[in-house]
Amino acid sequence: MTKENKIDDKPLYLGHRERLKTRFLKDEGASMPDYELLELLLTYAVVRRDVKDEAKKLLAHFGSLANVLSASTKELSDYGLTQHMIVLFKIVLSSLRRLTAERLQDKEDVVYTNVDYLIDYCKTAVFESDVEEFHLMLFDPQMHLIKDVLMQRGSVDCVPVYVREIMKVIFENKASSVVLYHNHPSGHCQPSKADIQLTKEIVSALKTIKVRVYDHLIVSQNSYYSFHEHHLVDFM
Repeated sequence: MTKENKIDDKPLYLGHRERLKTRFLKDEGASMPDYELLELLLTYAVVRRDVKDEAKKLLAHFGSLANVLSASTKELSDYGLTQHMIVLFKIVLSSLRRLTAERLQDKEDVVYTNVDYLIDYCKTAVFESDVEEFHLMLFDPQMHLIKDVLMQRGSVDCVPVYVREIMKVIFENKASSVVLYHNHPSGHCQPSKADIQLTKEIVSALKTIKVRVYDHLIVSQNSYYSFHEHHLVDFM
C-alpha cells in the first residue's frame, strides 16, 4: 500500500473533527450551534468514531447544552454515557466555577463595576441544582469576596431562610457587606411575595449591625432578577 493510499484510508470523521476545531478557534465557538459544541467536546472522550448523532441525541434528551452539562452524574450515567464523557462535562463545569469565583476575588468593587461577573458567578454556583438554594456572599471592606455560604437548600419552589443564621455567619466571618442570591429551578426569576418580604427583613436586620446588603439576585441557567435594579427594596 502506498503512502497516498494510507492517507486516503483515514476515517472521514478525522477530517470533520479538524474542521470543527478550526471553526471553533475562529470565534471561540460563538457561531457554532449547541450540537456542534457538544460534538466537539465528545471528540475528546470518544477517539475512534463519529459522534455527531450522539451529540444530537444528547441534546434531544436533555433539552440544551446547559442541561447536559448541569445534569447529575447519575442522570448522565443512566443515559448511558461513559465515565470519560461524564468526567469531561464535569471538568468544564468545575473550571467555569473556578473562573467566575477568581474574578470576584481578584477585583475590587465588583458589585458596581463588574456586575456581569457577579451574575455569572451566581448562575454557575447553582447551575446543577434542581431545588432552590439560598446563598450568602460575604465581602470584606475592600469588596473582595470572602466566601460564598450555602445557607439552606429547599424544595423545587421554596427554601426556608432564617435571619439569625445569616447574622451568625456574618459575625463569624467579619463581613462588611453581603449579596444574597437564590435560584429558581423553574427558570422564571420573578420574585414571589415571600422573596420580597424576606429580603426586607434581612436588610432591616443587617442595618442594625451596619452591614450593607448590596443586592438580592434570583438566578436561573439563562436569566436573572436583581432587586437592586428594580428598586424593590431600600438597600441603603
